[in-house]
Amino acid sequence: MTSGAARAAAAAEAEAGLGRTPTWKERENNKRRERRRRAIAAKIFTGLRALGNYKLPKHCDNNEVLKELCREAGWVVEDDGTTYRKVSAR
Repeated sequence: MTSGAARAAAAAEAEAGLGRTPTWKERENNKRRERRRRAIAAKIFTGLRALGNYKLPKHCDNNEVLKELCREAGWVVEDDGTTYRKVSAR
């Protein structure tokens, strides 16, 4: 059973739009899932650096990989993310 104070706190959270608080087990599962996702991404980036000859920073994200792939495909990627095809001089 929940106390009146706990019920009031839960109602205040619901009104504030915060939703429910995840349980300890859910938080642990989320941490484990995120750690695994980061480890997989790190292995992919390491392989691209070593075998794919990509110039990626030590701590890169998916955006850096996409930029390098676009450059390899012949596109120009500016610092702000603007992407366009290279114009060849005729």
